[in-house]
Amino acid sequence: MTQDKSHTITRRRVLQASASMMASGLAWPAFAQSKYPERPLKLVVPYPAGAMTDSLGRLLADRLRPVLNQPVVVENRPGAGTLLGASQVAKSPPDGYSLIVATSTTLAISPAMYLAPPAVASDFVGVAMIGSVSLLLVTRPDFAAGSLAELVAAVRKEPGRFNYASPGIGTMHHLLIEMINAQEKLKATHVPYQGSMAALTDLLSGRVDFMFIDPVAGMPQIQAKKVNVLAVAAPQRMPALPQVPTVAETFPAIDVQAWQSIAVARGTPDAIVNRLNAEINKLLETEDVRATLLKWGATANPMSVSALNALIAKDEKRFSDLVISLGLKAN
Repeated sequence: MTQDKSHTITRRRVLQASASMMASGLAWPAFAQSKYPERPLKLVVPYPAGAMTDSLGRLLADRLRPVLNQPVVVENRPGAGTLLGASQVAKSPPDGYSLIVATSTTLAISPAMYLAPPAVASDFVGVAMIGSVSLLLVTRPDFAAGSLAELVAAVRKEPGRFNYASPGIGTMHHLLIEMINAQEKLKATHVPYQGSMAALTDLLSGRVDFMFIDPVAGMPQIQAKKVNVLAVAAPQRMPALPQVPTVAETFPAIDVQAWQSIAVARGTPDAIVNRLNAEINKLLETEDVRATLLKWGATANPMSVSALNALIAKDEKRFSDLVISLGLKAN
């Protein structure tokens, strides 16, 4: 049986090229990475459309398209306290084509609430920090409380009467109210929803009494005077709501901060992670992106890959301990 001469020559050239690359300290994976990305990317948002995480994901997807020369397709995958979408990315090939908007909920809170979580922080490597996020404490429009202290007094006076919403079990919105409940020895019923917009609908109709919500979803209702805002969970007051005190002004011990980041499956090559980190950090330094984030109640906070992953590890331990101390469980 004869072998095609052109096939032999081609194979010889491939072997020669491979040997040359190995001799110069390169390998085929590095060669492949240099072409990244060669096809569209998928960005998973583990929440429904319409609120903060979705808005941030779509903003980054839109701005990354021209710098990566590839489409970035946003896919909403809510459920299981953001871990449904997270598990999808964790199980994807570690090649940099599946990304997730990974929140403090996803990487530091929700996994601690499940006996067998579908995804945990060690399944990922943090690519880039987007920024810290302010959350607003709002009540139904006819709730008789003009401050956080008055809300606490009302709940304390009638244990079990009031309920509060969240965009899901294990979200920062849920954790913040449970911290207040534990510190002030309050009893209120948690009503979890799949996303902030569904929770907000029931707050507006009076089915639930209060909740934390992100400014993207909450500010239009505040400005229309359809809900009352009592406090902001952030290190300092929001410029858009200078009269509204922070939670820490009333309860200094409650100092947790929500954040949003981009992550990929663990094992993704460093060259790809560093490329994405550099491109996202450049976007976060632009005036229009920073202004948009501020309008949405987020503060851009570009970080190196190492700094981000150190923060994830620190908050994973801190929030896991907090979840355990509060006795919170997802099921």
